[in-house]
Amino acid sequence: MSLAEDLKRDYEEKFKEREVSVKIALIGQPGAGKSSLINKLIGREIFEVGVQTDTTIEVQERKLDNNLTIVDLPGYGTSMFPIEQWLKKFQPEQYDLYLFVFDGKLHDSDAVLFDNLKRWRDEREHPFFIVRNKEDQIWDDFKNLEQLQLEIAQDVSSKMKSFSEKIYFTSCRKNTGIEELKQDIFNSDLPRVKKSKLIFEFKATSKQDLDNKRQICLDHLNYYAYGGAANAINPIPGVDVAVDLGVITDMFFEIRKTFGINEEVQTALAKYEILTPAVKTVFNYVSKAGVTKLIEKVGARFVSKELVKYVPIAGWAISAISGYYLIKKLGESYIDDCYRVAELYLDNFVARK
Repeated sequence: MSLAEDLKRDYEEKFKEREVSVKIALIGQPGAGKSSLINKLIGREIFEVGVQTDTTIEVQERKLDNNLTIVDLPGYGTSMFPIEQWLKKFQPEQYDLYLFVFDGKLHDSDAVLFDNLKRWRDEREHPFFIVRNKEDQIWDDFKNLEQLQLEIAQDVSSKMKSFSEKIYFTSCRKNTGIEELKQDIFNSDLPRVKKSKLIFEFKATSKQDLDNKRQICLDHLNYYAYGGAANAINPIPGVDVAVDLGVITDMFFEIRKTFGINEEVQTALAKYEILTPAVKTVFNYVSKAGVTKLIEKVGARFVSKELVKYVPIAGWAISAISGYYLIKKLGESYIDDCYRVAELYLDNFVARK
């Protein structure tokens, strides 16, 4: 009973974590490339690029998987939205993390916003990041880039009344500064559960990203293992254990999605015959039929070995507990397979761009 209670308690904790939501607010100057920046971080087009935003008067919101929402807030400091009215109408203090993106001179209204950003960070633990985008367009015939960046940083400091805030210089066209910004977001003071939502959705562009994604998948295994064993509706012939095959296919789907493994990745890697077996291993188990074959292959051998640790055990609990450990073992193995495929794709495609 103690083991069953421990598993149930862990499942309930993971369920609550999965229900936690996180919202990223995009703030800044119209045309500064907010859409391009968030698209780069996520790794796909969340917001359409090139749309004129000067006349936007409503919040633009995109809800992604895993309860992550990206919110593009209208501009402030205009005749329609003076900064104080903007703060009252859109209540930006509600968001969890802020990306302030600009590509021109700052104004007095920016100073008011910066005061609030610092207060929300200190009082609510809502981190913010100041991004000077379009670095590739910073130039002057008589000054080098380092001098121009220093002038921009001084301009920001004068509005913030602080010389300690870091300025991120990025170029979505040249793909510079994005990695540094992403890693600092991951290392921010955002609570662990909320930070995991970002790691889940942000594109992996380094081995560290893949390691972070692996850890998230491992953290989620107990949720699926308990749920799949508790439902226990499909006895597997020859294995003598019942599991919910739908839960396992859902688990495999989430693992693939976490690592960014999709048909595009499969097609890209299939061109290299030496890599094809690893890809096939991952994509062979996308259906219930494939999962059933996998369980028949490894299930009986694993379950009988694992249950030795818990003998004697109440007969009514054998199926649930053996199902739990079987699903967890399958998940761990599938995470390793997906990690290898994502690493191959990273090394052969992403790293070369």
